[in-house]
Amino acid sequence: MSQSTSFSSDHIPDISDFSPERWTIKFVNEGAANLVFEVRLPPSPPSTTGSRSNGSNDIFQGNLLRVPKAGAKTFPYPELQQYWESTITPLFPPENLAQHQLVKLGHSPSKVVALLNDILIREESGRRKDFRGTRVLPDAQYGMLIEDMRSQNPSDLFVEFKPKWLSPSPSQHTRCRNCAREAYRDHLDPSHHKAHRLGILCPLDFIACRDSLESLDNVLKHILPASSSPSQRTRLIHWLKTNTLLPALQKVQSEHDPSLGVNLELAMTLRDCSLFLRISSPEEGPGKVRVDAKLADLDKKNAAKKKHHWEWLERNLVEGGFYGGKETPREKTYCLLERSKRN
Repeated sequence: MSQSTSFSSDHIPDISDFSPERWTIKFVNEGAANLVFEVRLPPSPPSTTGSRSNGSNDIFQGNLLRVPKAGAKTFPYPELQQYWESTITPLFPPENLAQHQLVKLGHSPSKVVALLNDILIREESGRRKDFRGTRVLPDAQYGMLIEDMRSQNPSDLFVEFKPKWLSPSPSQHTRCRNCAREAYRDHLDPSHHKAHRLGILCPLDFIACRDSLESLDNVLKHILPASSSPSQRTRLIHWLKTNTLLPALQKVQSEHDPSLGVNLELAMTLRDCSLFLRISSPEEGPGKVRVDAKLADLDKKNAAKKKHHWEWLERNLVEGGFYGGKETPREKTYCLLERSKRN
């Protein structure tokens, strides 16, 4: 999808002003629609006073560069940024959102695109098999600077997960939507369940773990990195039991439940976001722990394109009895609703 748009670009920074041929670029990650890179600028020359000013005008400092993939058929970046500013940011405090800023790729964006594609070619063998061969959208005019939530030092604990559906819809009594969908996938392909060694985490456990040891153990089993230290585990447990972000997301999701039939694209966007969690313990002492927990991947969903699939899947879940655990044969899930009924 072309990125041509009537969006006014007068106030948008142009990253080509920072001499792309001098950049140090590292491929970071990718999804079906976007590619993410780390960009570092060369040190600034000493000023007339002998000091260096590097960093004061470094647009990449603390940010990653995200660009669109060729063939992804997503909304143009200016439209995504406008949606984020007008629809997403009013729902959450600024500190709960990974900030992003629209940038221009230059008057000749092909130079930036070519540099990024060169990095992809060099990194090809390390990319996910189904993503290999994909490149940056050739006529991309815009990118985004995304707040870099990765670890800043070895003592940091970084966790990334998708909270998904934190509340069951009113009609969901035995399984939540996420676990009903997983049961449906297992029903279609038994190897799907075997591929998940730990089973599927029920997202309702994210809220229940404040009071339930079983839910807390389930969450830790799925999101705590294996390399974590005991002190990092303790810090994560404290955040899971005391945070206000997940309850806030649950509240917003409930207010925009798909069953209410209003603003379906927003409802599905809120259920497909990611949460970046960085917990650091500076040298000042254990009482100086800093927690940065922010939501990301809140791009506008293409409801016109996906509405038919969403409705088709929902119909299969209902008619197949997957919400009520009445499918034949019955699939095993770890849904909190199902566990509660057994107890």
